[in-house]
Amino acid sequence: MKKVLVFILSSLMVFNLVACNSTTAAPEQNETNKPSNDSAYDKVNLKISYATSDAGMDGIAAIKFEELVEEKSGGLVQIDRYPNCQLSGGDMVRHVEMMISGGAFELAIISTSSFSDVNQQFQVTSIPFAFADYDTAYEYLDSTGGEWEKNAFAKIGVVKLDGFSNGIMQIANNKNEVRSPKDLKNLKMRTYGDLQMSLMRDFGADPTNLSWSELYSALQTGAVNGNMNGYQTLWSGSLHEVQPYITEVNVVWSQYAFLANQASWDKLNSATQSLIQECATEASLYAREHIKSAEEQIKEDMINFGVSIYVPTAEEMAEFKKAASNTINKYKEICGEEACKAWGID
Repeated sequence: MKKVLVFILSSLMVFNLVACNSTTAAPEQNETNKPSNDSAYDKVNLKISYATSDAGMDGIAAIKFEELVEEKSGGLVQIDRYPNCQLSGGDMVRHVEMMISGGAFELAIISTSSFSDVNQQFQVTSIPFAFADYDTAYEYLDSTGGEWEKNAFAKIGVVKLDGFSNGIMQIANNKNEVRSPKDLKNLKMRTYGDLQMSLMRDFGADPTNLSWSELYSALQTGAVNGNMNGYQTLWSGSLHEVQPYITEVNVVWSQYAFLANQASWDKLNSATQSLIQECATEASLYAREHIKSAEEQIKEDMINFGVSIYVPTAEEMAEFKKAASNTINKYKEICGEEACKAWGID
């Protein structure tokens, strides 16, 4: 009987020892701090498409975005970059359509005015002479204007993550120095979208719609004589090689939007969405600072290359604004009071 009791007591001691070890093992596993399935980043490859080269503002932002996402996710989220509208065969209209429909790429950086075929109100930020400088544009982009735009994109199945500048557009050409609208008379000017077409007609030019991918060769052959673009875009596209005249008229602020296809976005878990949003904002802020610091150097490099940059007098600027009044009033009406008010356009 004594032997049986000893055996029972020994067994109980072993059981208690095992039980104690089991209860202390659980906290050790929790201390690994592994994220739950709800908070871990998706292991995924995401494609981002953009219109120009890696030297363009969209390319500069995309490269920064890729670095940030892959570093912060520890490599779980990979970003595959596609410049020059590769996935849409160089067609910017198709680029927009593919962003909305989804499937070919999840993310894109596209100028907001490129969505004018879908909703003409997206041209509100392109109304001529609406923003005197970058800081004024950003004031509205980061407040009422940005909120209006997010809602407008949501209606077409697109998530707007953030935005930055593609520059304030200047007038460039390969024929003659432009000091007033009359110097544009009959010049064949590349345009993109109805607003630019209307503006160039107001200036007396001969406008033609042409995709970005065709522009350099068209300037070489004389199919067109000029275009409007910011300094960074003109430089990144090597357009200073085929357009020796630039007039710094600051006519249109060009905005790039950092976008996600809504259906693709909804497939990502909340942690990955937060990561993408954070990195898109950080890359956009980086791009905003970059364009400010880069433009002065670009202008100097262009002048050294042989480009003539003309800055109009106050009287000459008044001529440009007066000539553009038809387009300004027309697109205020098209874009509507709500959109114009959100962007501070009277």
